[in-house]
Amino acid sequence: MFLIGLLMAGLVPAGAQAATTAEFEVSATVSSGCLVDGLGASGNAGRIGTLDFGEDSTFSTSTHTATTTANQAIRLRCTPGVTLRMTIDGGAHSGAGTRNLQRGATLTARIPYTLCRDAACTQLIGVNAQQNIVITTSNTEDVRLPIYGRLTLPGGLPPGTYTDTLTVTLTW
Repeated sequence: MFLIGLLMAGLVPAGAQAATTAEFEVSATVSSGCLVDGLGASGNAGRIGTLDFGEDSTFSTSTHTATTTANQAIRLRCTPGVTLRMTIDGGAHSGAGTRNLQRGATLTARIPYTLCRDAACTQLIGVNAQQNIVITTSNTEDVRLPIYGRLTLPGGLPPGTYTDTLTVTLTW
């Protein structure tokens, strides 16, 4: 009670004073990067899309092209200026650095195909070759992976559905 009375009277004993203001810092660090919508805890984003070369005759020797950009199933959002790195493996039926579509388990029923970064297929995507995708202010909310494909049918193939499954790895 005595101290309260002294404080009220404006008389404070020496050494009983305390600072009435203090400072402390507040900070946050926001790092650049990407967000893959739909990414599970395993890091597996599921299917990117389908590279569908269509349907043709058993005897055809036509060249077919396809792209995943129109039907890309995952959504990528990245900070402007980030370099997104993409690698694509050889697929389930690769051999000697060539990607192949294959009919069932028949190793002789294969169609070699090429992956490219552009529709004209002038910028090849090699097996496990790193591809840099620069993010600009115009594509930060909907980044499309530039994956195109081209194949030329050899003619005389057994009829059926030829498939392959590729794994795409994204890093930034």
